[in-house]
Amino acid sequence: MAGRRPLTEIAQEAWAPYLHPGDWAVDATAGNGWDTLYLARAVKPGGRVFAIDRQEAAISATASRLEQEGLSEFVTLIRGDHARMRDTLACGVRGSVNLVCFNLGYLPGGDHAIMTRPESTLPALHEALLLLKPEGALSVLAYRGHHGAMREAETVEGFFHSLPAPWKCIQEVKSGSEDNPGPVWWMAAQS
Repeated sequence: MAGRRPLTEIAQEAWAPYLHPGDWAVDATAGNGWDTLYLARAVKPGGRVFAIDRQEAAISATASRLEQEGLSEFVTLIRGDHARMRDTLACGVRGSVNLVCFNLGYLPGGDHAIMTRPESTLPALHEALLLLKPEGALSVLAYRGHHGAMREAETVEGFFHSLPAPWKCIQEVKSGSEDNPGPVWWMAAQS
């Protein structure tokens, strides 16, 4: 179980060894842009972050955050579905990405009826593995406290516990309690 530190902070610390200037990364669920911002800082100069979200409000929030920090030039913002990452990204991206991250659920401050769902998240996770370099990593943070979230978290957990070789789950951190489940974070890399 996680302590009082936010799982987002724990995840970002774990990403550090996988990200260097010039690398490529994908934020598959851009949301309000916090993960995109972290990734852009890590891969500049010369790197590229592809930030995907299906909501215009998320793309706008992320663009604003990047502009305020002077990091827009390192990020390609894409309004689209994370389940279609391979179709959305240029063909040269496949097998060239150092890190793909997901922060599942709904857009904080946005319409809570619009959220990630297992039906699109599971194909997106399989797509992510195809984008990653052999030395890359996959990171997923799933929230379990809203309607439908527990089913999505269970789907993601099943994915991480049955990864195809040579991939393996290298970290799993749960927060909250049985009565009040908090988020869960997983990370995978090749063994």
